[in-house]
Amino acid sequence: MEEQRRNQRKRVFTPSEIRNKEFRKKLFGYDPDEVDSFLMEVSNAYHELLKEIERLKVQTPEYKTKEIVEKAKKEIEKIVEKKKEEKELLEKEKRELEIEIEKLRLAQKSMYDRLKIAIIEMTRILEELRKDAAGKKKERGNRDRGEAPAQGLKEQGGEGRGGKTEGESDGSSGGREG
Repeated sequence: MEEQRRNQRKRVFTPSEIRNKEFRKKLFGYDPDEVDSFLMEVSNAYHELLKEIERLKVQTPEYKTKEIVEKAKKEIEKIVEKKKEEKELLEKEKRELEIEIEKLRLAQKSMYDRLKIAIIEMTRILEELRKDAAGKKKERGNRDRGEAPAQGLKEQGGEGRGGKTEGESDGSSGGREG
């Protein structure tokens, strides 16, 4: 019995439950219209009290703290979400840059290979030009050496011929006679 009273005290009624409560009718009982009118007044008063409790709750430091914490949580969630989006964007840009770097490395390697081939080809051509130049230099040297004695002979021969010519014009027989 004691327990039932405690449970009844702890029970929270809604204004609707109070308003719609039905009682059994007995002979010589209360006037049903008065009871209904009274229940309506109690229901309205109870409703007003619940509203006042809510209004007062909002003013308590605990409620304000809870409200501030909830707002802070929402703000933090927004910031975290924004940071996640920024991180995803940065990761995407990083992947794109890594791809671009890899493309540049491949291009660099290709250019390096082409330059290497070009240097090898130019070196080969340079060696051929050196061999040709050395051959032509020898040829000139041989020509110069061969032509110089020939020119000397020509010059010497020209002098001798000139002497012969002179001797011929003198009528001498070339110096054998006498």
